[in-house]
Amino acid sequence: MSKKKLEELIEKQNGYITTQDAIYEGIHREYLTMFVEEEKLIRTSPGVYQSPDAWEDKLYAYQQKKKHMIYSHDTALFLHGLSDRDPIHYSVTLPTGYNTSQIKQIELITYTIKPSLFDLGKMTMKSPCGNDIAVYDKERTICDIIRSRSRIDKQILNDGLKRYFKDTSKNLNNLLIYAKKIGVDNVLRNYMEILL
Repeated sequence: MSKKKLEELIEKQNGYITTQDAIYEGIHREYLTMFVEEEKLIRTSPGVYQSPDAWEDKLYAYQQKKKHMIYSHDTALFLHGLSDRDPIHYSVTLPTGYNTSQIKQIELITYTIKPSLFDLGKMTMKSPCGNDIAVYDKERTICDIIRSRSRIDKQILNDGLKRYFKDTSKNLNNLLIYAKKIGVDNVLRNYMEILL
């Protein structure tokens, strides 16, 4: 019964499963080992497994390894259609004080912010491969690239801002609220005077 349940769970999750997911569903972890031995699963990293016929979804796989990170900055710009540049390395934000050493090993660009602002603007969206990932909304992303403008390519920054202000689904009210909380409201107003 657990084998069938595991197969259904893998299919439901687009070919990906974690040890935590299996245990949560009442499936013993030895079934995961059995599936790896039978070549029905590939262990991509500790606790993360992928079906051999599943599309590789690095965004989803990375987030399964480290659930406390949120895609941000240039990666979020790309996911929201505010940049044409597919990032070579994905950018993530973590709460200040979180150990980033393992995340840097998997070549992610890390940013930190105080824990009280970490969830501000967090949303769930589909990755290009159709899996749910945590990412910041457009308004938070704009605030983040302004806050980290010294680390962001100027062309990506300017293009992202121009596209955001042309976007009909923008929420200027949220943008101003986020900017004040993050402390970039004065810089944002300077960009708004130029772009609006």
